[in-house]
Amino acid sequence: MPASAVLGIDLILAALCAASWISGLAAWFVGARPAAPAWLPAWAVTAGALVGLVLAAGRMAVLLTGRPELVGDRLLGCLAFTVPGAAIGAVALTLTRRASAVVLPLLTTAAALTTAGLLSVVTLGTPAGWLPLAVLAVLAVLGTASGTLGARHGWRNRGTIAAGSLGVVVLVGALAVSWMDSRASPPSSFRAMGHHAGTSPVAETARSVDTLRAPAPLGPVREYTLHARSERVTLDDGTNADALTFGSLPGPELRASQGETVRVTLLNDNVPDGVTLHWHGYDVPNAMDGVPGVTQDAVMPGQSFIYEFPAAQAGTYWYHTHQNASADEPKGLYGALVVDPPGSPAPDIQDITVPVHTLAGSTLFGGHAAVWTEQKTPGSRVRLRIINTDQLTQRFSLSGVAFRITAIDGGDLALGDGPAAGEMTGTVLPLAAGGRYDVEFTMPDQPVQLALEGGRTGGLSLVPRATPSASPVPPGPAPRFVPGPELDLATYGVPAALPAPTADVSVTYVLDHLIRFVDGVPRFAFTVNGAVYPNIPPLVVQDGDRVLVTVVNRSDDVHPMHPHGHHVRVLSIDGRPVSTDLRMDSMEVRPGQMWTMLLTADNPGIWMDHCHNLAHARDGMMFHLAYDGISSPFNHNGASQNRPE
Repeated sequence: MPASAVLGIDLILAALCAASWISGLAAWFVGARPAAPAWLPAWAVTAGALVGLVLAAGRMAVLLTGRPELVGDRLLGCLAFTVPGAAIGAVALTLTRRASAVVLPLLTTAAALTTAGLLSVVTLGTPAGWLPLAVLAVLAVLGTASGTLGARHGWRNRGTIAAGSLGVVVLVGALAVSWMDSRASPPSSFRAMGHHAGTSPVAETARSVDTLRAPAPLGPVREYTLHARSERVTLDDGTNADALTFGSLPGPELRASQGETVRVTLLNDNVPDGVTLHWHGYDVPNAMDGVPGVTQDAVMPGQSFIYEFPAAQAGTYWYHTHQNASADEPKGLYGALVVDPPGSPAPDIQDITVPVHTLAGSTLFGGHAAVWTEQKTPGSRVRLRIINTDQLTQRFSLSGVAFRITAIDGGDLALGDGPAAGEMTGTVLPLAAGGRYDVEFTMPDQPVQLALEGGRTGGLSLVPRATPSASPVPPGPAPRFVPGPELDLATYGVPAALPAPTADVSVTYVLDHLIRFVDGVPRFAFTVNGAVYPNIPPLVVQDGDRVLVTVVNRSDDVHPMHPHGHHVRVLSIDGRPVSTDLRMDSMEVRPGQMWTMLLTADNPGIWMDHCHNLAHARDGMMFHLAYDGISSPFNHNGASQNRPE
């Protein structure tokens, strides 16, 4: 059974098991009325007990089929609460006709314990500590006491008292377990990091993140200026939207060649929340990472900031704001960054950059919400640089041509010899939020269409050019998504004879969806190892460490995980070894999946790691990789204007 199915079925069974005992308890109260038939309590308890016992056994059976790293604490909660609750309920079943005076406390205990078992599913993080278990145990005791207290009153009151008391205890218990994750005060700033603590007093030898810059440029400098502004836009499909832009949708494409220096002046004309520039997937010096409260202060209206970094990596990347990013980046504060190898782009290949973004219900391919149509000469080489700037995984189809992926997340792939090596037809390309594919093909003498799954109206249509012409191309028919098998990242490309990875540091991050306090408010939040930002301890490393990272997704959502400042070498995806040298910075970790990766700590600083569904990051799924001896002077507490998500 798939791991995601195990987790989902377990949640359903836990809820039904608690409901069966609570309904049996309610029927017992009804049966205590003077006019009620004498057989009603016994019948109700019998039915509730049989259903509850079957559900408890089913929950145990389902959990035992799951992977330990996914179900360990759920199995613990089942053994601690659901199974004893069912057993006590079974005792009540045997006493319904002979010792009715003790049936009510037993039924209440069964209801309270199975309710605690349900709460353990939505409140216990992993690894589960003894304190949350103790709180849930106290919940069960108080629930039993509430039922016993209700039994001392007449039938008119005892049901109301017991149900009300149990409801209050359930609410308080859930909030108490969740509060334990939020009991630490959010740090106002990052201080010098040490291996044995999350933060320590600032050391005299600590280096500040704002000193981690590249040396003065020796070669050519590519200079750009970006104006961040709030404006009303009209898309080419007629949609009107209130947007935030860097002057256009998408923002201007920034292009450089390896060996040059990129210098970008950011001016905030009137974006009220403030703005920064984060270079997604580009391993810039830490001072240029664009994370407010960690590497800089947000650029507020009327202010400016200069970003400068060497164009050391060739490939396809992009930029976006990281200030209030979950709200403002989707409104249009994004654009493409492309770095060519020296002497590129090659004259024999036609380059098309395709950032894909959803705004006001319309999907933009590049700057087009309507169909984007271009003419290409048959026999010419074409490269599509596809960038998913949305919050969710997008599934693309490229129909009408055989194609191959030459780069993922900016890194070239080894495909073998010959122009046809690695070619695919009809393969669907799932692309994580923030991820990029470079797709190359030879233009055929028929249309080529790039489309998105989900009935989207836009898309890219390349049509063969009969004769050279500079006249505008009329829009063609809307590209249609063509279903097919998915790209298998674990096997695509030439197998690489890589040495077995060795690690200096190992860490496991378990992603979950639990009740937690976020900004002081209880929410169904997105957690890492049971905690939410800013209470997730940073991983502290030394420069040069090789870090073995395991990411386990126990939630019911896809999490596109994105480490700043580093690419990782993917070792396995859900237990399947990756046969190629696959380097990524945006990993689509699906429900129930486990990814293992190797990160080389070769870029000192304090780096954000987070889910690139930015709403998930806002609701807790955000943490940091921090190098020993690095500090930050920037604040990110409640009084600061810095809001990284």
